[in-house]
Amino acid sequence: MKPEVAEYPAENYEPGPGWPEGWTPPPPPEGMSEQMRAEVERILREHPDMYDRYDWWVWDPLPAWTQEYPWYWREDMMGCGTTLHVYAYPVPDTQLITRVFGRSFGWTRLYLKPCRYEPIQFIVEAREMSEEDKLAEGRGIEYEYWMDKSHPGLGRDDGSESNGSPDYIYVYFNQGDASKRFDTPAYLDTTVNRVRVPIRFISEMMGGQVSWDQPNRRVTIYFPAVTREVVKAVPVPGYDYLDLFDPEAYLPNGHRFVLEKRTVTTPERTIVLTIDKPVALVDGKEVPLDAPPVIRDDRTMVPVRFIAEQMGAKVYWVGAEPIFKLDDGTMSGTYQVHIFTPFFPLYEYPSWYLENRAVRY
Repeated sequence: MKPEVAEYPAENYEPGPGWPEGWTPPPPPEGMSEQMRAEVERILREHPDMYDRYDWWVWDPLPAWTQEYPWYWREDMMGCGTTLHVYAYPVPDTQLITRVFGRSFGWTRLYLKPCRYEPIQFIVEAREMSEEDKLAEGRGIEYEYWMDKSHPGLGRDDGSESNGSPDYIYVYFNQGDASKRFDTPAYLDTTVNRVRVPIRFISEMMGGQVSWDQPNRRVTIYFPAVTREVVKAVPVPGYDYLDLFDPEAYLPNGHRFVLEKRTVTTPERTIVLTIDKPVALVDGKEVPLDAPPVIRDDRTMVPVRFIAEQMGAKVYWVGAEPIFKLDDGTMSGTYQVHIFTPFFPLYEYPSWYLENRAVRY
């Protein structure tokens, strides 16, 4: 297999300050550094099923931007077929530029795509943000704060890097990773086509109290009434909730919303479920279930939709089709459930990718 070299347009590279007086380009390295050689030998030794050889080269010809920036050589590697390609490539010396010219530049480069050499993707000079951009960035930071407050104790996660299976469904609660707290995995019950979750964990995350009646094989969930002041993301004039997320974005665009304080109330509620019985008691009234509670691994497992929606939450199911496009062009995100409660700052419209790709049931 022959690797390709990525190419980027000239406008990706802003004019640089030139070379400092007396500076000359560093000579090409004559071979791999000892550190890189040791790493390559380790990979070949530990992964003989993946690589059986390596080659080494120096980036040539030099890219045009090296005439406008001082630079130095850096090493990297990339696999293609059974060959490990090791090479040296130029990197702008931004510290030297700042020290000599008093100007700050930033650069970026993509990594780890098989069979593709990635030169520097772009070089831009750092500029102070406009007042409008500063306010937008501040709104984004505050939004993240209120998002994390809506899932206390859970690590932030949108599910973009996770692929589950029918026997291990990833569950996300207000964009926090709830699955890590479960002592029994959520799973897809194919007999009723419903995702079951451990009742105690998901109920307690939503503020409920769970008790178990062993003689009658019955579980009771009590949700006290809650009134809480939260901050909501509200579209600015000219935009709607549909516009807040750029395609594939993780966070809403700070230029398109403002943050407003709102008072959110969820009602007092008591839910009684009996194992293998397709009827629940909600505040004393019978409500039919499309899937009864069951026991699995000594844990009561219930359909996630029923419990969550009783407390006003929105539930989204992602099956075998992935919903996230990663930076390298591949897709990820399978067998997941996303839950959003009324306390989430964008409960009214959780996210572009969920509304457009996941299935609400």
